[in-house]
Amino acid sequence: MRKFNIVIPTKDRCETLEWTLRSCLAIEYPNFEIIVSDNCSEDQTAEIVQSFSDSRIKYYRTPEKLGMTANWEFALSKVQEGMVSILGDDDAFMPDSLQRINRLLDESQTDAIAWKQSFYRWPSNHFVRIKNLLSIPFDRKVEIRQGRLELQSLISLKRLPADMPWLYAGFVDIRYIRQIKDLCDGNFFFSKIPDIYSSIVLASVIDRYVFSSYPLSIAGHSSKSNGAAQIQSSEHVAEQNSQFLKESTSHPFHEKLEFVHVYPVLIWECYLQAKEKNIIPDGIQFNPQFMLDEAVRDCIRLNFLDRDKDLLRAIAIKNNLRLRMPEYKTMVWLANKSYKVRTYLSTWLSNHFLRCDAYGIDNIFEAANHHRSLEQEVTSRWQMILGNIQLLIKTL
Repeated sequence: MRKFNIVIPTKDRCETLEWTLRSCLAIEYPNFEIIVSDNCSEDQTAEIVQSFSDSRIKYYRTPEKLGMTANWEFALSKVQEGMVSILGDDDAFMPDSLQRINRLLDESQTDAIAWKQSFYRWPSNHFVRIKNLLSIPFDRKVEIRQGRLELQSLISLKRLPADMPWLYAGFVDIRYIRQIKDLCDGNFFFSKIPDIYSSIVLASVIDRYVFSSYPLSIAGHSSKSNGAAQIQSSEHVAEQNSQFLKESTSHPFHEKLEFVHVYPVLIWECYLQAKEKNIIPDGIQFNPQFMLDEAVRDCIRLNFLDRDKDLLRAIAIKNNLRLRMPEYKTMVWLANKSYKVRTYLSTWLSNHFLRCDAYGIDNIFEAANHHRSLEQEVTSRWQMILGNIQLLIKTL
């Protein structure tokens, strides 16, 4: 029977970590372990973990405060055997997740899996208008994918990191981690963005993996989520963004780039780091000018252009590339609004949204426990769309 290792790096998030741990302990599978890597938390993290008194939980505290990547490396070093995944400290597994994952691995005869996640907006998430909201992907497809083909699609921005075999929202056999460590002087991570980096290096060494459009975990968006803070441009999150960058000095951003928080730049950075470690397989085509052009487009879409244009200009100079910026503010405004409309429609037409207040749910553990019954509330895409429209009307 496979052993599954759920690794939870954490720092000062005991208020969500408690519910994440509760979701893991409710998993209906006999052979798994939870590894909590506490990055010198100053809140009640240690007390929360110890209060469970469960032998399946292994608690480790880092010897000093580390950046996110270094903490992930520390946590990963505690896994000895079996399959490994990294779970956010505001995320959750469903009770039947490991049973389903184990069955999919058996049926596909693979030792790596990735999946789409459901998303839960915590009541404390002040970045969003509608809080305490659960979204569940409607698709239920399962497919076998080829690692190197998907890697090329990622580098060409036709796929997202979440489509790869990665450690976040995925399980891989620990032997792949060791294979990469053997190539890199005993370390696995070499990027400030460890989740995206894991998608690139694992796709480089894994031939086949199974991908499930059916959700097998829930990604939580809380007020302290790094990703949620990094994509905000408002001043009230500037301090949190600055702290993230300051604590990540052990893994500096690649010297040929600047830290611009859009996918083309993040993928570019992870690719360069992996390329320098000779992990990227032969034959992968990479186009720096294309990546810079797409970075500009993403900055326009996300309304980051004024904030990050000097950084984009520096990237162009460092790489001897042409920086193609829009000449008219009207074009920027139209591109931004068009992107928002398309993204909004795509999201609300492909996911079932539920106000958790209506079900007495106010944390991700309860959302995970009710997930399977909630996903059965809709049986057709039109029923889902109608429900989403009704939810939006009530919110306005």
